[in-house]
Amino acid sequence: MKENKGKYHFSPVDEIQQETELVPHQSQIKKSILNVSVVCCVIAILTSFLVTSFLDDGSAEEVVANRISTSTSAGESLFMNETYANIEARDFEVSNAGPDGGNTRMLIWDFNLEDFDEVAILVDGVSVKEKLIISSNAASISIPVPSTITISGVKDNGGGISYAVKFPNNKTTYFNTVTVGQLNNYTVLPSI
Repeated sequence: MKENKGKYHFSPVDEIQQETELVPHQSQIKKSILNVSVVCCVIAILTSFLVTSFLDDGSAEEVVANRISTSTSAGESLFMNETYANIEARDFEVSNAGPDGGNTRMLIWDFNLEDFDEVAILVDGVSVKEKLIISSNAASISIPVPSTITISGVKDNGGGISYAVKFPNNKTTYFNTVTVGQLNNYTVLPSI
């Protein structure tokens, strides 16, 4: 018998061309699905960071009412208005702040609506910042250990002066308020 090389024989190239014709724009659809998947994963990861940061300690109101948090990030704004969760000014003792005789950092920022209030910072009675405008960007100040940090209200741009301080060595954030002319003290103690 003679082989018919005409109309019934297909090469592998013909099969590939037929497959691509069955699903038009298949490569573009695969790329689109991949891109959407990547975007969804990135959004999920970012959302998990934002949601779990202070919610580990409870709602924003609970975190501020407790006055101390170990899961609040420096610079984190908890409220979009001047809300204090009914807290009053208070002094704190900061333990495990750093090595005895060494230095540590203190971060300070406005945890409410950013209204650029001003405070003064003293270390053991000596002024280190006569006027610090507090904002949502945490300002870093080098602090000797042990020492007493005094934060004084200088200018209130409306709604009271609310702020948070964090000592990264002990991973603790302290929420506070101060009025113009009032003082808050932080007794900074060395690590044990």
